[in-house]
Amino acid sequence: MTMSWPEPQIELSLAEAREIAIAAALPADGFPHVTAALDHLHVVQLDSISTLARAHQLTLTTRIPGTTTADIDDALYAGPTPVAFDYPAHALALVPLADWPLWAFRRRATRRRPQYPDQQTRAALFDRITHEGPLPLRRLREAGETGTGWDWGSTKTAVEFLLWSGELASTRRTGGQRLFDLAERCIPAAHLNDELTDDECLIRLLGHAGTAMGVATADDLGDYLRIPNATATRLIPDTPLTPVRVEGWGPAWAATKALATTVRRHRNPMFLGPFDNLIWHRPRVQRLFGFTQIFEAYKPSARRQHGYYVCPLLADGRLIGRADLARQHGALVVHRASFERDAGPDAPVQLVQAGHALAAATGQFGLQLPGITPAASRGHPSPFSTQVQAGEDAAGTAGASPS
Repeated sequence: MTMSWPEPQIELSLAEAREIAIAAALPADGFPHVTAALDHLHVVQLDSISTLARAHQLTLTTRIPGTTTADIDDALYAGPTPVAFDYPAHALALVPLADWPLWAFRRRATRRRPQYPDQQTRAALFDRITHEGPLPLRRLREAGETGTGWDWGSTKTAVEFLLWSGELASTRRTGGQRLFDLAERCIPAAHLNDELTDDECLIRLLGHAGTAMGVATADDLGDYLRIPNATATRLIPDTPLTPVRVEGWGPAWAATKALATTVRRHRNPMFLGPFDNLIWHRPRVQRLFGFTQIFEAYKPSARRQHGYYVCPLLADGRLIGRADLARQHGALVVHRASFERDAGPDAPVQLVQAGHALAAATGQFGLQLPGITPAASRGHPSPFSTQVQAGEDAAGTAGASPS
């Protein structure tokens, strides 16, 4: 494999790079269904917090117009055949079934790790699942065994490492809980192989990441797959990506198709889930948007700057603000919101517009804004706009959480 970096022949302004990145992550016309969205993104992060919705539901509803979070899970789990498997691709994530062969490098690496379970532990788990069928973790745990959140017990550790090694797989859920099965029973035989070398896997995955991101540095591409920057740097020249130079970045790589598209339409204002692919890598978000992305749900409440489950607001090709959001009593509640200093005079109206879209996607019947009742907010009223402009500067909070 070559180690040379071709000299970029294409120069992109920061504005052009931003437009390319948004168009790649969030195509203006969206995708027709879940499978198409997964086939484009290749990795959709999972997370257990459900204050607003699950992470994957938010990521996919923003890309499939007119869908709800319930539609997403129906498409993933209610059909006769699965469409994705859970895998630690970028953290724990949904990955299209057809990509199973591409993660052989990580499965092989897992079997070399010291935490990989011994033969006796593996045999016991395989025997239970073979005879009892797909099981959730709570059924696999020994009586009295504990382990929640980040505190993994022995069974969870073994099961997770067997998932990573590809001997177990999870393609279904029950009551929100993953079901663990033998990989050969739930991954189609056409995909169930580890034939590709590590470099072959990574070259193809880096190409997929570049297509999903539009334009990215080597560090950005490595983060998408959670591989070392040095590995990404070594292999990117062997991908189909085109070397470019971005204003303020230096060398970068772009998807050829993204460079060929000259007209890029903006989507309507929308909230992005905190685990959305567009905002995964904080250094890239800062470079693209001048926006500081932080996630504070796991911080003590007294240390949170913006709130618990905070979603950035994308409008007119910029990240113009953020809001702490939750579902409560049939309404989407904006506990508090803030705007960037250059958000512009339309920012409050854009927040309301994005809020109504998200309320519909999460199955809520109203939008509750700071100081405004859900019934009044259905008409996109001006009091919220007046409150923000009169009560705070453009970078300040738009209101306190309702009592």
